[in-house]
Amino acid sequence: MEHVFEVEGLRAWYDRANPVLTNVSLTLDAGEAVGLLGVNGAGKTTMLRALCDAHRSYEFRSMRYRGRACRPDTPAFKQQRYFALTNDASFPTWSLDTFIRFLDRAYGRRERPQLLDELIYGFNFGGYRSTPFGQLSSGSRKKAALIAAFQTPADILFLDEPVDFLDFAATEYLYHCIVAAAERGQAVLLSSHIAESFTRCTTRLYVLSAGLLSGPFDTPGDSDAVAALIK
Repeated sequence: MEHVFEVEGLRAWYDRANPVLTNVSLTLDAGEAVGLLGVNGAGKTTMLRALCDAHRSYEFRSMRYRGRACRPDTPAFKQQRYFALTNDASFPTWSLDTFIRFLDRAYGRRERPQLLDELIYGFNFGGYRSTPFGQLSSGSRKKAALIAAFQTPADILFLDEPVDFLDFAATEYLYHCIVAAAERGQAVLLSSHIAESFTRCTTRLYVLSAGLLSGPFDTPGDSDAVAALIK
C-alpha cells in the first residue's frame, strides 16, 4: 500500500556533534491518527519542525509524499501539510478571521464556512474570532491555532502537543476533531507526553527516546500500557 507520507533516516541537530535525532523513520497513511510519544525534551518538537522545514539543521536518507520523492521544503508537499506548533506566537496583530483568509490563499482552497463555524462553536471561540492573537490568553491562542489546523484541508496534519493550555471541555473537543479529521481521510501525527491523547485518538504509536524512534506499535487500550512504552 502506498503511504501518504514516509521518511527514512532523519537526523536533526543544534550542535552537529550532539544530534537530537539520530535515526527517525516513520510512515503515515490517509485516514489515520498516529501518536508520537516521548518525555519532555525527547525531541518531538524538533522532529516535527524538521519534517516541516521549520528546523534547518537536518538531513535524511529519503522522504516521499504519495510515493514521490520530496523534501520538507518541496512546494507540492508544503501545500499538503499543516503544522500547528505547541506555543505559536506568530502574527500577534492578526485575528482568527484574518489568519483563515491568509490560509485560504496560501493553500489555494475555498473556504469551508460550515466546518469553520462548527470548530469555533466547539472550541467556544465565538467571542474571540476578531481579537488579535497577541491579546489572547495561552488557552485561547491554542484554540485559534487548532481551529486553523482542522479547518485547513491539507492531506497531513502535524500537531505539536495539541493538549497543552487547553481546559477539560476544549480537550474533549480536540479529541473529537482529531478523530473527525482522520475520518475525513487526513493523516494526523500528534505529539504528546499525555497517554490519554493516544488512547482516545490514535491507532498506532511511535516512541521517541534518546534520539531514536521505535515502532510503530498498536495503541494500547489504557494509559498505563502507553506509559510503559516509554519505560
